[in-house]
Amino acid sequence: MEKKTESLIKTLTELQSTSGHERNVREFMRKEMEPLVDRIEQDGLGGIFGVREHKDANAPKIMIAAHMDEVGFMVTNITATGLLKVSPLGGWNPYVVSAQRFTLQTRKGDYPVISSSIPPHLLRAAGGQQAAVKVTDILFDAGFTSKEEAEEYGVRPGDTIVPLVETIWTANKKRMIAKSWDNRY
Repeated sequence: MEKKTESLIKTLTELQSTSGHERNVREFMRKEMEPLVDRIEQDGLGGIFGVREHKDANAPKIMIAAHMDEVGFMVTNITATGLLKVSPLGGWNPYVVSAQRFTLQTRKGDYPVISSSIPPHLLRAAGGQQAAVKVTDILFDAGFTSKEEAEEYGVRPGDTIVPLVETIWTANKKRMIAKSWDNRY
């Protein structure tokens, strides 16, 4: 693979943009498209379209479309101890979320967070059966020790949390491992 292609894949898959917060990808794509198109249009939802005119008005029209967003979480509450409760943005398997690195995006900046949850052996349903883990059981820890400290850093309900994943090669260098593959490359 050419270094330019590898670099583009790495950049596109590492950009963080949850649903409704696609600014990072939109700005990157706008910059990349500008030299290739006659104009760029943006719709009311933030989608962008690179348009190339053809001299022949009867020429076929072609559209290549992709979405920019990715799954993430939205902060719904800050606990007294500074942990963040969330709702999912997109589909998540709760068993693979815990103990992963994420980025908390706030109006004052981005902060690293780690996901955590109640250990499965402590989840008990009626009759002593192990209860299923729910996505809403996941808590995010940014290291804050109180709700007030989290708020000082600009954290508030509605902020988004997105996976923090480095794009890497497999051992045999035949494949890449990344998030956000769907429609970003």
